Amino acid sequence: MNRRQFLASISAGIPAVSGVGASLLSSGSEAASYRGIADSASWRRSAKERIEVNRKGDFTVRLVDSQDRPLKNQPIRAKLFRHDFGFGGAPKLRRLYSQEYPQEIRELYHDFCEVFFNKLTPENSLKWKWHQANEEYTQEFLGWCEQKQISVRGHCLVWPDFRRAAVKYSNFKGTPGELDEIITEHISYMLRTYNGPIDEWDVLNEPRSNRQFMDILGDDVVIKWFRQTASLAPGIKRYINDYNILTKDNPTHRNIYFNYIKKLLKRDTPISGIGFQCHIPRRFEPTAPEELLDSIDKFSPLGLDLQVTEFDFETSNQDLQARYTEDFMTAIFSHPDMVGLVTWTPFEYAKNSAPKPDAALIDRNLQIKPNGSVWYDLINKVWSTDTELYSDDNGEISFRGFKGLYHIQTKQGRHQALLTSERQTEKIVI
Repeated sequence: MNRRQFLASISAGIPAVSGVGASLLSSGSEAASYRGIADSASWRRSAKERIEVNRKGDFTVRLVDSQDRPLKNQPIRAKLFRHDFGFGGAPKLRRLYSQEYPQEIRELYHDFCEVFFNKLTPENSLKWKWHQANEEYTQEFLGWCEQKQISVRGHCLVWPDFRRAAVKYSNFKGTPGELDEIITEHISYMLRTYNGPIDEWDVLNEPRSNRQFMDILGDDVVIKWFRQTASLAPGIKRYINDYNILTKDNPTHRNIYFNYIKKLLKRDTPISGIGFQCHIPRRFEPTAPEELLDSIDKFSPLGLDLQVTEFDFETSNQDLQARYTEDFMTAIFSHPDMVGLVTWTPFEYAKNSAPKPDAALIDRNLQIKPNGSVWYDLINKVWSTDTELYSDDNGEISFRGFKGLYHIQTKQGRHQALLTSERQTEKIVI
Protein backbone atom coordinates (compact mmCIF):
# COMPACT_ATOMS: atom_id res chain seq x y z
CA MET A 1 0.00 0.00 0.00
CA ASN A 2 1.32 3.42 -0.88
CA ARG A 3 0.37 6.66 0.84
CA ARG A 4 -2.24 7.65 -1.74
CA GLN A 5 -3.96 4.27 -1.45
CA PHE A 6 -3.93 4.51 2.34
CA LEU A 7 -5.45 7.98 2.43
CA ALA A 8 -8.09 6.89 -0.09
CA SER A 9 -8.96 3.83 2.00
CA ILE A 10 -9.33 5.96 5.12
CA SER A 11 -11.53 8.42 3.26
CA ALA A 12 -13.72 5.59 1.97
CA GLY A 13 -13.67 3.74 5.28
CA ILE A 14 -11.66 0.62 6.02
CA PRO A 15 -13.84 -2.46 5.41
CA ALA A 16 -15.14 -3.59 8.77
CA VAL A 17 -14.52 -7.13 9.98
CA SER A 18 -15.99 -6.42 13.41
CA GLY A 19 -18.28 -9.25 14.42
CA VAL A 20 -16.21 -12.14 13.02
CA GLY A 21 -18.15 -15.19 14.08
CA ALA A 22 -16.92 -18.26 15.87
CA SER A 23 -17.88 -20.32 12.82
CA LEU A 24 -15.22 -18.51 10.76
CA LEU A 25 -12.35 -19.47 13.02
CA SER A 26 -9.85 -21.84 11.50
CA SER A 27 -8.53 -24.67 13.60
CA GLY A 28 -5.18 -25.43 12.02
CA SER A 29 -3.08 -23.02 14.08
CA GLU A 30 -2.02 -22.58 17.69
CA ALA A 31 -5.35 -21.89 19.38
CA ALA A 32 -8.74 -22.20 17.75
CA SER A 33 -10.97 -20.64 20.38
CA TYR A 34 -11.25 -19.22 23.89
CA ARG A 35 -13.87 -19.14 26.60
CA GLY A 36 -16.43 -16.40 26.09
CA ILE A 37 -16.10 -16.31 22.30
CA ALA A 38 -19.77 -17.10 21.60
CA ASP A 39 -22.03 -14.30 20.42
CA SER A 40 -24.41 -15.28 23.21
CA ALA A 41 -21.76 -15.05 25.97
CA SER A 42 -23.22 -13.25 28.97
CA TRP A 43 -20.33 -10.81 29.37
CA ARG A 44 -21.16 -9.08 26.06
CA ARG A 45 -24.43 -7.46 27.10
CA SER A 46 -23.06 -6.14 30.39
CA ALA A 47 -19.93 -4.81 28.63
CA LYS A 48 -22.07 -2.97 26.10
CA GLU A 49 -24.16 -1.48 28.91
CA ARG A 50 -21.05 -0.35 30.79
CA ILE A 51 -19.66 1.32 27.67
CA GLU A 52 -22.91 3.25 27.26
CA VAL A 53 -22.77 4.41 30.88
CA ASN A 54 -19.03 4.95 31.40
CA ARG A 55 -17.77 6.17 28.03
CA LYS A 56 -20.54 8.51 26.96
CA GLY A 57 -21.91 11.81 28.20
CA ASP A 58 -24.82 14.16 27.62
CA PHE A 59 -23.32 17.22 25.97
CA THR A 60 -24.55 20.68 25.10
CA VAL A 61 -22.66 23.02 22.78
CA ARG A 62 -23.74 26.67 22.85
CA LEU A 63 -22.82 29.07 20.06
CA VAL A 64 -22.65 32.78 20.82
CA ASP A 65 -21.28 35.84 19.07
CA SER A 66 -18.70 38.23 20.49
CA GLN A 67 -21.46 40.00 22.44
CA ASP A 68 -22.52 36.70 24.06
CA ARG A 69 -25.72 36.60 22.00
CA PRO A 70 -26.94 33.11 21.00
CA LEU A 71 -26.62 32.09 17.36
CA LYS A 72 -30.00 30.59 16.52
CA ASN A 73 -30.93 28.07 13.84
CA GLN A 74 -27.31 27.43 12.86
CA PRO A 75 -26.33 24.10 11.23
CA ILE A 76 -23.74 22.44 13.45
CA ARG A 77 -21.81 19.21 13.04
CA ALA A 78 -20.22 17.66 16.13
CA LYS A 79 -17.69 14.93 15.30
CA LEU A 80 -15.49 13.06 17.74
CA PHE A 81 -11.84 13.74 16.88
CA ARG A 82 -9.90 12.14 19.74
CA HIS A 83 -11.31 9.76 22.34
CA ASP A 84 -10.86 10.65 25.99
CA PHE A 85 -9.92 6.98 26.49
CA GLY A 86 -6.39 6.31 25.26
CA PHE A 87 -6.09 3.96 22.28
CA GLY A 88 -2.35 3.72 21.78
CA GLY A 89 0.46 2.14 19.82
CA ALA A 90 4.23 1.76 20.24
CA PRO A 91 6.00 2.44 16.91
CA LYS A 92 9.71 2.15 16.24
CA LEU A 93 10.89 5.73 15.71
CA ARG A 94 13.54 4.64 13.23
CA ARG A 95 10.76 3.78 10.77
CA LEU A 96 9.22 7.19 11.17
CA TYR A 97 12.39 9.27 10.84
CA SER A 98 15.47 7.43 9.54
CA GLN A 99 16.65 8.57 6.10
CA GLU A 100 17.35 4.93 5.20
CA TYR A 101 13.61 4.64 4.43
CA PRO A 102 11.97 6.52 1.54
CA GLN A 103 10.05 9.65 2.49
CA GLU A 104 6.73 8.20 1.32
CA ILE A 105 7.20 5.19 3.61
CA ARG A 106 8.06 7.41 6.58
CA GLU A 107 4.99 9.53 5.87
CA LEU A 108 2.82 6.43 5.61
CA TYR A 109 3.93 5.26 9.06
CA HIS A 110 3.01 8.71 10.38
CA ASP A 111 -0.40 8.46 8.68
CA PHE A 112 -1.10 5.09 10.29
CA CYS A 113 -0.11 6.45 13.71
CA GLU A 114 -2.33 9.50 13.33
CA VAL A 115 -5.42 7.58 12.22
CA PHE A 116 -5.16 4.48 14.42
CA PHE A 117 -4.04 6.02 17.72
CA ASN A 118 -4.65 8.98 20.02
CA LYS A 119 -1.76 7.96 22.27
CA LEU A 120 1.73 6.78 21.34
CA THR A 121 4.69 5.21 23.12
CA PRO A 122 8.03 5.45 21.30
CA GLU A 123 8.70 1.73 21.86
CA ASN A 124 12.29 1.45 23.20
CA SER A 125 13.44 5.00 22.49
CA LEU A 126 12.91 6.32 26.03
CA LYS A 127 14.53 3.38 27.80
CA TRP A 128 17.77 4.14 29.61
CA LYS A 129 19.88 1.85 27.46
CA TRP A 130 18.72 3.27 24.13
CA HIS A 131 17.42 6.81 24.57
CA GLN A 132 20.67 8.62 23.70
CA ALA A 133 20.97 6.87 20.33
CA ASN A 134 17.39 7.90 19.51
CA GLU A 135 17.29 11.39 21.03
CA GLU A 136 17.04 13.25 17.72
CA TYR A 137 14.20 11.00 16.52
CA THR A 138 12.44 11.27 19.87
CA GLN A 139 12.45 15.06 19.95
CA GLU A 140 11.09 15.19 16.41
CA PHE A 141 8.47 12.62 17.36
CA LEU A 142 7.36 14.59 20.43
CA GLY A 143 6.98 17.73 18.33
CA TRP A 144 4.88 15.86 15.77
CA CYS A 145 2.65 14.35 18.47
CA GLU A 146 2.07 17.76 20.01
CA GLN A 147 1.12 19.17 16.62
CA LYS A 148 -1.31 16.30 15.98
CA GLN A 149 -2.80 16.43 19.50
CA ILE A 150 -1.62 12.91 20.27
CA SER A 151 -0.62 12.21 23.86
CA VAL A 152 2.58 10.31 24.68
CA ARG A 153 3.30 7.86 27.48
CA GLY A 154 6.92 7.60 28.53
CA HIS A 155 8.35 4.12 28.93
CA CYS A 156 10.26 3.87 31.18
CA LEU A 157 12.26 5.80 33.81
CA VAL A 158 13.59 2.88 35.86
CA TRP A 159 13.82 -0.74 34.73
CA PRO A 160 15.75 -1.84 37.81
CA ASP A 161 18.21 -4.29 36.32
CA PHE A 162 21.73 -3.71 35.01
CA ARG A 163 20.90 -5.58 31.82
CA ARG A 164 18.32 -2.88 31.08
CA ALA A 165 20.42 0.15 32.03
CA ALA A 166 23.36 2.08 30.60
CA VAL A 167 25.47 1.21 33.66
CA LYS A 168 27.33 -1.95 34.66
CA TYR A 169 27.04 -3.82 37.93
CA SER A 170 30.82 -4.19 38.21
CA ASN A 171 31.17 -0.40 38.47
CA PHE A 172 29.14 -0.23 41.68
CA LYS A 173 30.35 -3.08 43.87
CA GLY A 174 30.51 -1.62 47.34
CA THR A 175 29.44 1.87 46.19
CA PRO A 176 25.63 1.96 46.42
CA GLY A 177 25.65 5.72 47.02
CA GLU A 178 27.13 6.31 43.59
CA LEU A 179 24.50 4.11 41.93
CA ASP A 180 21.76 5.97 43.78
CA GLU A 181 23.14 9.29 42.55
CA ILE A 182 23.35 8.11 38.94
CA ILE A 183 19.75 6.83 38.91
CA THR A 184 18.55 10.08 40.48
CA GLU A 185 20.34 12.10 37.81
CA HIS A 186 18.98 9.83 35.07
CA ILE A 187 15.39 10.44 36.20
CA SER A 188 16.03 14.19 36.35
CA TYR A 189 17.60 14.18 32.89
CA MET A 190 14.72 12.26 31.29
CA LEU A 191 12.03 14.48 32.81
CA ARG A 192 13.99 17.59 31.89
CA THR A 193 14.80 16.53 28.33
CA TYR A 194 11.62 14.78 27.21
CA ASN A 195 8.38 16.55 28.00
CA GLY A 196 5.85 18.31 25.76
CA PRO A 197 2.99 15.89 25.08
CA ILE A 198 4.24 13.26 27.56
CA ASP A 199 1.50 13.13 30.16
CA GLU A 200 2.43 9.84 31.87
CA TRP A 201 5.53 7.80 32.64
CA ASP A 202 6.17 4.23 33.66
CA VAL A 203 8.32 5.21 36.64
CA LEU A 204 8.97 1.58 37.58
CA ASN A 205 8.94 -1.31 35.11
CA GLU A 206 8.72 -5.03 35.96
CA PRO A 207 9.78 -4.87 39.62
CA ARG A 208 8.96 -8.51 40.37
CA SER A 209 11.55 -10.01 38.02
CA ASN A 210 14.01 -7.09 37.91
CA ARG A 211 15.28 -6.27 41.40
CA GLN A 212 19.01 -5.62 41.17
CA PHE A 213 18.74 -1.91 41.98
CA MET A 214 16.47 -2.55 44.96
CA ASP A 215 18.73 -5.36 46.21
CA ILE A 216 21.62 -2.88 46.32
CA LEU A 217 19.78 0.28 47.42
CA GLY A 218 16.94 -1.17 49.49
CA ASP A 219 13.22 -1.41 48.74
CA ASP A 220 12.54 2.16 49.89
CA VAL A 221 14.42 3.55 46.89
CA VAL A 222 11.27 2.88 44.81
CA ILE A 223 9.39 5.39 46.96
CA LYS A 224 12.18 7.89 46.32
CA TRP A 225 11.88 7.45 42.53
CA PHE A 226 8.15 8.10 42.55
CA ARG A 227 8.51 11.10 44.85
CA GLN A 228 11.29 12.55 42.72
CA THR A 229 9.14 12.21 39.60
CA ALA A 230 6.17 13.81 41.34
CA SER A 231 8.34 16.70 42.51
CA LEU A 232 9.98 17.39 39.14
CA ALA A 233 6.89 16.78 36.97
CA PRO A 234 3.80 17.14 39.18
CA GLY A 235 1.37 17.19 36.25
CA ILE A 236 2.48 13.81 34.89
CA LYS A 237 0.76 10.53 35.79
CA ARG A 238 3.17 8.08 37.42
CA TYR A 239 2.75 4.37 36.64
CA ILE A 240 4.06 1.06 37.85
CA ASN A 241 4.09 -1.56 35.09
CA ASP A 242 4.38 -5.36 34.99
CA TYR A 243 3.51 -8.47 32.96
CA ASN A 244 1.45 -11.68 33.21
CA ILE A 245 -1.12 -10.07 35.49
CA LEU A 246 -4.31 -10.14 33.40
CA THR A 247 -3.57 -12.39 30.43
CA LYS A 248 -2.17 -15.43 32.19
CA ASP A 249 -3.84 -17.54 34.84
CA ASN A 250 -1.24 -16.65 37.45
CA PRO A 251 -2.99 -15.65 40.69
CA THR A 252 0.32 -15.77 42.58
CA HIS A 253 1.91 -13.14 40.35
CA ARG A 254 -1.31 -11.11 40.39
CA ASN A 255 -1.44 -11.17 44.20
CA ILE A 256 2.24 -10.25 44.50
CA TYR A 257 1.68 -7.24 42.23
CA PHE A 258 -1.44 -6.14 44.11
CA ASN A 259 0.18 -6.46 47.53
CA TYR A 260 3.36 -4.71 46.40
CA ILE A 261 1.39 -1.70 45.14
CA LYS A 262 -0.77 -1.69 48.28
CA LYS A 263 2.37 -1.65 50.42
CA LEU A 264 3.80 1.28 48.44
CA LEU A 265 0.56 3.23 48.77
CA LYS A 266 0.57 2.71 52.54
CA ARG A 267 3.95 4.46 52.52
CA ASP A 268 2.40 7.44 50.68
CA THR A 269 4.15 6.61 47.42
CA PRO A 270 2.66 8.96 44.78
CA ILE A 271 1.60 6.31 42.28
CA SER A 272 -1.06 7.49 39.82
CA GLY A 273 -1.72 4.35 37.81
CA ILE A 274 -1.17 0.63 37.36
CA GLY A 275 0.04 -0.79 34.05
CA PHE A 276 -0.72 -4.30 32.78
CA GLN A 277 1.41 -5.43 29.84
CA CYS A 278 -0.88 -8.14 28.38
CA HIS A 279 1.42 -9.87 25.90
CA ILE A 280 -0.23 -13.11 24.72
CA PRO A 281 2.35 -15.51 23.23
CA ARG A 282 1.54 -18.47 21.01
CA ARG A 283 1.59 -20.97 23.84
CA PHE A 284 -1.19 -19.17 25.76
CA GLU A 285 -4.90 -19.59 25.21
CA PRO A 286 -6.37 -16.07 25.22
CA THR A 287 -7.86 -15.19 28.58
CA ALA A 288 -11.66 -15.27 28.65
CA PRO A 289 -13.03 -11.70 28.64
CA GLU A 290 -15.07 -12.39 31.78
CA GLU A 291 -11.95 -13.59 33.62
CA LEU A 292 -10.09 -10.55 32.33
CA LEU A 293 -12.72 -8.28 33.86
CA ASP A 294 -12.65 -10.21 37.15
CA SER A 295 -8.88 -9.76 37.38
CA ILE A 296 -9.18 -6.02 36.71
CA ASP A 297 -11.79 -5.79 39.47
CA LYS A 298 -9.25 -7.06 41.98
CA PHE A 299 -7.17 -3.90 41.46
CA SER A 300 -10.05 -1.42 41.57
CA PRO A 301 -10.01 -1.05 45.39
CA LEU A 302 -6.56 0.55 45.12
CA GLY A 303 -8.26 3.61 43.62
CA LEU A 304 -5.73 4.21 40.82
CA ASP A 305 -6.00 4.59 37.06
CA LEU A 306 -5.67 1.22 35.32
CA GLN A 307 -4.24 0.78 31.84
CA VAL A 308 -3.21 -1.96 29.41
CA THR A 309 0.23 -0.76 28.38
CA GLU A 310 1.60 -3.44 26.04
CA PHE A 311 -1.10 -5.55 24.39
CA ASP A 312 -0.40 -7.97 21.57
CA PHE A 313 -1.63 -11.43 20.59
CA GLU A 314 0.84 -13.60 18.73
CA THR A 315 -0.82 -16.15 16.45
CA SER A 316 -0.90 -17.06 12.77
CA ASN A 317 -4.68 -17.58 13.04
CA GLN A 318 -5.81 -14.16 11.84
CA ASP A 319 -9.53 -14.88 12.27
CA LEU A 320 -9.03 -15.78 15.92
CA GLN A 321 -6.71 -12.81 16.35
CA ALA A 322 -9.30 -10.39 14.98
CA ARG A 323 -12.10 -11.87 17.07
CA TYR A 324 -10.10 -11.76 20.29
CA THR A 325 -8.81 -8.26 19.57
CA GLU A 326 -12.42 -7.11 19.30
CA ASP A 327 -13.41 -8.87 22.52
CA PHE A 328 -10.31 -7.75 24.42
CA MET A 329 -10.83 -4.12 23.38
CA THR A 330 -14.51 -4.30 24.29
CA ALA A 331 -13.83 -5.72 27.75
CA ILE A 332 -11.10 -3.19 28.52
CA PHE A 333 -13.07 -0.22 27.17
CA SER A 334 -16.09 -1.26 29.23
CA HIS A 335 -14.30 -1.27 32.58
CA PRO A 336 -14.83 2.05 34.41
CA ASP A 337 -11.34 2.11 35.96
CA MET A 338 -9.49 1.55 32.70
CA VAL A 339 -8.12 4.71 31.06
CA GLY A 340 -6.21 3.30 28.09
CA LEU A 341 -5.14 0.38 25.92
CA VAL A 342 -1.79 0.44 24.09
CA THR A 343 -0.83 -2.16 21.49
CA TRP A 344 2.89 -2.91 21.65
CA THR A 345 3.18 -4.30 18.11
CA PRO A 346 1.34 -2.01 15.68
CA PHE A 347 3.64 -2.81 12.74
CA GLU A 348 5.36 -5.92 11.46
CA TYR A 349 8.02 -3.75 9.73
CA ALA A 350 9.92 -6.46 7.80
CA LYS A 351 10.33 -10.20 7.96
CA ASN A 352 12.05 -11.24 11.18
CA SER A 353 12.62 -7.60 12.20
CA ALA A 354 10.47 -7.91 15.30
CA PRO A 355 10.25 -10.68 17.90
CA LYS A 356 6.50 -11.12 17.28
CA PRO A 357 5.73 -10.30 13.63
CA ASP A 358 2.41 -12.20 13.67
CA ALA A 359 1.08 -9.96 16.45
CA ALA A 360 1.04 -6.74 14.40
CA LEU A 361 -2.01 -4.79 13.22
CA ILE A 362 -0.23 -3.80 9.98
CA ASP A 363 1.84 -6.34 8.03
CA ARG A 364 5.30 -5.78 6.55
CA ASN A 365 3.76 -4.76 3.20
CA LEU A 366 1.84 -2.04 5.06
CA GLN A 367 -1.45 -3.83 4.54
CA ILE A 368 -4.04 -3.65 7.31
CA LYS A 369 -4.62 -7.09 8.82
CA PRO A 370 -8.04 -8.23 10.12
CA ASN A 371 -7.10 -7.34 13.71
CA GLY A 372 -6.03 -3.89 12.45
CA SER A 373 -9.39 -3.44 10.74
CA VAL A 374 -11.13 -4.39 13.98
CA TRP A 375 -9.03 -1.86 15.89
CA TYR A 376 -9.84 0.92 13.42
CA ASP A 377 -13.49 -0.06 13.10
CA LEU A 378 -14.20 -0.04 16.83
CA ILE A 379 -12.49 3.28 17.51
CA ASN A 380 -13.63 5.20 14.45
CA LYS A 381 -17.05 3.68 13.70
CA VAL A 382 -18.62 1.65 16.50
CA TRP A 383 -17.38 3.87 19.36
CA SER A 384 -17.64 7.18 17.57
CA THR A 385 -20.01 10.12 17.43
CA ASP A 386 -20.85 12.25 14.40
CA THR A 387 -24.06 14.26 14.57
CA GLU A 388 -25.55 17.19 12.64
CA LEU A 389 -28.13 19.43 14.32
CA TYR A 390 -29.50 22.97 14.19
CA SER A 391 -29.03 25.27 17.17
CA ASP A 392 -32.17 26.22 19.11
CA ASP A 393 -33.27 29.65 20.33
CA ASN A 394 -30.53 29.56 22.96
CA GLY A 395 -27.91 28.80 20.32
CA GLU A 396 -27.55 25.28 21.67
CA ILE A 397 -27.38 21.74 20.39
CA SER A 398 -27.62 18.78 22.76
CA PHE A 399 -26.56 15.21 22.06
CA ARG A 400 -25.26 12.07 23.71
CA GLY A 401 -21.84 10.98 22.54
CA PHE A 402 -18.53 9.37 23.39
CA LYS A 403 -16.28 11.42 25.64
CA GLY A 404 -13.38 13.17 24.00
CA LEU A 405 -12.17 16.07 21.89
CA TYR A 406 -14.73 17.14 19.29
CA HIS A 407 -14.53 19.08 16.07
CA ILE A 408 -17.48 21.48 15.99
CA GLN A 409 -18.15 22.56 12.41
CA THR A 410 -20.23 25.70 11.84
CA LYS A 411 -20.79 28.01 8.88
CA GLN A 412 -18.07 30.22 10.32
CA GLY A 413 -15.44 27.47 10.51
CA ARG A 414 -14.21 24.59 12.65
CA HIS A 415 -13.76 24.79 16.41
CA GLN A 416 -12.79 22.33 19.13
CA ALA A 417 -14.61 21.32 22.29
CA LEU A 418 -13.26 18.99 24.97
CA LEU A 419 -16.27 17.03 26.23
CA THR A 420 -15.28 14.55 28.93
CA SER A 421 -17.88 14.83 31.72
CA GLU A 422 -21.10 12.87 32.03
CA ARG A 423 -23.03 16.14 31.73
CA GLN A 424 -21.29 19.12 30.20
CA THR A 425 -22.05 22.40 28.44
CA GLU A 426 -19.37 24.05 26.32
CA LYS A 427 -19.65 27.58 24.98
CA ILE A 428 -18.08 28.50 21.64
CA VAL A 429 -17.66 32.14 20.71
CA ILE A 430 -17.93 32.73 16.97
